[in-house]
Amino acid sequence: MELTEQIAFLDRVLQEHIRKWERFFAGVEKVPPQIERERLSRRIRLLSEQTVNRRADQFRIEQLQHRFQTYSMNWERLLREREEGRSAAGQTNPGLRAPASANAPAAATVESREEDSLFDRYCAAKAEHGVAVKVDRKTFEEQIESQRKRIEERLGRKVHFEVEVEDGKVRVVARKIKRT
Repeated sequence: MELTEQIAFLDRVLQEHIRKWERFFAGVEKVPPQIERERLSRRIRLLSEQTVNRRADQFRIEQLQHRFQTYSMNWERLLREREEGRSAAGQTNPGLRAPASANAPAAATVESREEDSLFDRYCAAKAEHGVAVKVDRKTFEEQIESQRKRIEERLGRKVHFEVEVEDGKVRVVARKIKRT
């Protein structure tokens, strides 16, 4: 595999790995993807040890290393906060916050947790990219619900929303729920 292809491949692998961590902190996955992180770290280190003739390739490798290192440090911090129990009480990590209505009926709690986690993931992704969130939780939830109804009427299928980061831009996208 050519060097530029290796860099592009590892960049895609890193993006997928970031999504795995986001799913873990959102509560979708139960086990942190530590083994995959170690493998990715090893692959990036091996790539950086190769002889590079073009400065552009060297820059992309260094950028990949830096981005991976930044995310790794953040993941370690969030894991440590979760283990110490500081995240819920101190509100240091919006993605790990306890539900606002703990005494609400079970169905409402599940529904609000899904929306809360979407908003929290949206805020966390914006914060990671240094962008301010210009909408409050209530407005965000109203907009999502409005879009959900409009899209579901048009498609005739249920949809769910995900936070997606592409080229440094954070957005919320609708995905069709697969029929079973």
